[in-house]
Amino acid sequence: MESKNDISLTHINRIYRYMRSGMPIESFAEMFHYSLNEVNGIVELCNLYGKKISIVEEDGVLVFKKNSIKLPSTSKLDIDSPKLNHNEICVISDTHLGNIHQQLHLVNEIYEEAYHRGIDTVLHVGDLLDGNYLNRPESPRQQFLHGFDEQVGYVVDMYPKVNGITTYFILGSHDETHYKNGQSTPDKWISRCRDDMVYLGQDSGEIEISNVKTVLDHPGGGSAQSLSYKPQKRIEILESHSKPKLLLIGHYHKSYVFSYRNVQCVLVPALCDKTQFQQKQGLSNALGAYFLDIYSDQKGNIQYFEPEEVTFSKNDIWDEPGKDRARVRKLEIKD
Repeated sequence: MESKNDISLTHINRIYRYMRSGMPIESFAEMFHYSLNEVNGIVELCNLYGKKISIVEEDGVLVFKKNSIKLPSTSKLDIDSPKLNHNEICVISDTHLGNIHQQLHLVNEIYEEAYHRGIDTVLHVGDLLDGNYLNRPESPRQQFLHGFDEQVGYVVDMYPKVNGITTYFILGSHDETHYKNGQSTPDKWISRCRDDMVYLGQDSGEIEISNVKTVLDHPGGGSAQSLSYKPQKRIEILESHSKPKLLLIGHYHKSYVFSYRNVQCVLVPALCDKTQFQQKQGLSNALGAYFLDIYSDQKGNIQYFEPEEVTFSKNDIWDEPGKDRARVRKLEIKD
């Protein structure tokens, strides 16, 4: 077995994403050309890195079992109960397309994985575009796409379009600059030109997934020292009858999951490398996305919730300014 020091967290993250609950370990071993002993070693490493997974026997076959988080509930429903709805969705945010630090190749990687998982819903939590801040003189030098036409046209042409996947998106503060500068509306033109992209709102939007009320939120201002502080305040001001079951927050370029007042809250990381503005302000930048496994009852109450964080390291980033623009290609998936 490989020792923990011989294998990187990045490699573990990538392997773990292929280890699906219910997947026969022999299928996994064949896919990666591992022996069954090596698969056992990989499972041990996953657990050492906090990726909780085990091997169990189902109908005489050894399969992976990812340990879902069971939420407090008066219900005695089993995770395999036909009374539960099961949905797996992908959540991304802050792609800042048009900035020289964009990482569209990583966006493509997430969509490709979503496709292979059979996911049909991707939620984008704002700042799809880098926008145009007139009060930031350095902005033009930090962009390879300038203005509404170039940035929106780039999304229409280059943003991943995958058969069977619909992207639901909100606009954030960067996207909004186009409206402020000249009444230009990215939401209308993107949705008009891309039937697989559905606009939910400016700064905030709502969608129901098997009756699970889900809110996408792109707030303003900086993050607090405690990652949960501002999201908790956001949840506290919501009246009981209007609270979502799932709250997804972009903007902060942070990654964190917690539960508060019966709301599952996810701070969604960015899919853009650290910009000059972030460097100047001394801001950190978490790079990644989430796959969310959700089991809910008929009323939309979440009974089981497994957030799977996808993290990217420095080795995954094309950090040479403009390299992503020059090398990335439009995603094409061949069945």
